[in-house]
Amino acid sequence: MLKARFSHALTLLGIAVTQALVSFININLGLYKVFPQEVFFLLTTTAMILILFENQTGKKIMIAIFMDGLGYTSNFIFLPLIQYTAKRVAGHLLWYDLLYGLCDGLTILFFALVLEWVARKYRNLKGEISLEGNIYLLLLSCFIKYSVIYYGTRSMASDNSLWTNLLITLAAIAGVILLLFSLYYVDRRLVLALEKQQNLFLERQMTAWKEEEKQLSSFRHDFKNHMLCIKNLISGGKETEALEYLNSITHSVNSLSPHISTGNVYADAIIREKLVLAQAKGIQLETDLIFPPSEMLSPMDLCIILSNALDNALEACSKLSKEETKAIQAVSYVRHSCLMIEIKNPLPSPKSDRADIFVSTKEDSRLHGIGLTNIHQAVERCHGTLSLAAQDSIFHFSLMIPLTL
Repeated sequence: MLKARFSHALTLLGIAVTQALVSFININLGLYKVFPQEVFFLLTTTAMILILFENQTGKKIMIAIFMDGLGYTSNFIFLPLIQYTAKRVAGHLLWYDLLYGLCDGLTILFFALVLEWVARKYRNLKGEISLEGNIYLLLLSCFIKYSVIYYGTRSMASDNSLWTNLLITLAAIAGVILLLFSLYYVDRRLVLALEKQQNLFLERQMTAWKEEEKQLSSFRHDFKNHMLCIKNLISGGKETEALEYLNSITHSVNSLSPHISTGNVYADAIIREKLVLAQAKGIQLETDLIFPPSEMLSPMDLCIILSNALDNALEACSKLSKEETKAIQAVSYVRHSCLMIEIKNPLPSPKSDRADIFVSTKEDSRLHGIGLTNIHQAVERCHGTLSLAAQDSIFHFSLMIPLTL
């Protein structure tokens, strides 16, 4: 779910150094005497994840909260039974050390296995985690963590029977299950939100398709009358009038939405819409596009990437002077189980490979960079790579996304 910002070795080293530093500050400097250590560990864990890993901030905070709650709760899965066993071998210090070492090892192993399972299950978690979602997870995590800690420590201090220790273990297991359910709840909310957006997009496209079909039906209905009129004009020796009438019919046909078939209905709808916009702005949009079916690639991510990339290209061309050629080339194909998208468009003025080629020219500053940011987030969710460059006054957009088979 989280992508390391640095190499694997540096990430592990960063985690180890952070944990050692946190323990040193908390114990040797006596921070635990003036500041709750649970809060300190949560804050330092969050800071560590924010620094060492990429991804959206909301996701990183969510993982930090989950890891914090899971760490405390997991410890009480093994500790009660280990302590119960240790007290039965009183006087044998070696057994004490071995048993508590076993407890630490089992806790770390369980913690790692749960995190690995979570990472695999939610590796394609789409959408940003809202502040509301993280507050919900934080409250639930704190409730579970402190409930297990309070119940476990109090019960083990007052009654060290086997039954009591089993109840503490079961309470800790229930806490872990609740934490896992909270992640499932957050994931389902994101899925439902994305599905809602997708349904709204489909509804808009269906409305547009119905309007197109209505226009085509009307044209087919009048086609015979048009041909009869042209025939009569030609028969009457009025070739000029017939040619003008034919030109007007051709203009009406060209105004209809073009037929697009890329292999993906979502891409078809987007390309059709952008072709109409390009025609209205006097921009030549050349397309040679092939897309995989929607089962192999998230329709929402495809819509975000394709729409924003073409919008940026159209925006750049609209800023060109009348003497400059306004032409966009868009190519996509599937190779080695990966989707490749390449879009080229001229820049408003000659620029070198600088950061300012990515700055929007929209008048409303609040809209600057939103499209490109959305593209980056969608590419990240799809585990793809994106390359943006400018060469000889031509902007190059190159994208590769692995497909789900």
